Amino acid sequence: MADDVAVDAAPVADAAPAPVPAADAPAPAVVADAEPPADAAGAKPADAKPDAPVEPVDYAKALSEVKLPEGMTLDPALTKTGTDVFAKHKISAEAAKDLVTLYAAQQKAGADGNAKAFADQVSGWRAAAEKATTPEERGAAKEAALAVFGKEEMALLDTFGVTNRAGFIKALAKVSKAIKDDAFVPGNAGVINGANDARKQFPKSNMNP
Repeated sequence: MADDVAVDAAPVADAAPAPVPAADAPAPAVVADAEPPADAAGAKPADAKPDAPVEPVDYAKALSEVKLPEGMTLDPALTKTGTDVFAKHKISAEAAKDLVTLYAAQQKAGADGNAKAFADQVSGWRAAAEKATTPEERGAAKEAALAVFGKEEMALLDTFGVTNRAGFIKALAKVSKAIKDDAFVPGNAGVINGANDARKQFPKSNMNP
């Protein structure tokens, strides 16, 4: 039997000693405990302090303080809808007033723009009519319009600028001429008290004089 051969294990190196901090090295910073974050849904931890109660905004009072353009008022139904939206989104009183002020300014600008556009249109009709008609036609048309429509209807037509249109003036001038050319002939002309007198045919009629 062969002799056993002993194998010496390789020597193990000693572990390196831990570094010793220098005498002038700064002390490690101490980090304060951070506030625990909210969870994914945004809820605060159970030990967080509750928020202070929020006083409800009196939107009716806030909107009553808004200075609206002259002649403008807020629609009650629209105001109710608006205050509901303000409350839903927790709009502050000052922000609500600013939004209503902006809305009123936009509405006024739109109304002023429409009024100017209409006035410009009527002015254009008037200028065109003065070129397309004569003073005599315009005078005759006015007389005929008063006779046919009356003052109230004429005022309404004038409000919408219709009386400034050349076509309207020429049409009424023709009506004026027709009214003057026609002569009214009574149905019993020339036969009063004659054989064809209708009063004799219907003696009991209450239309007889």
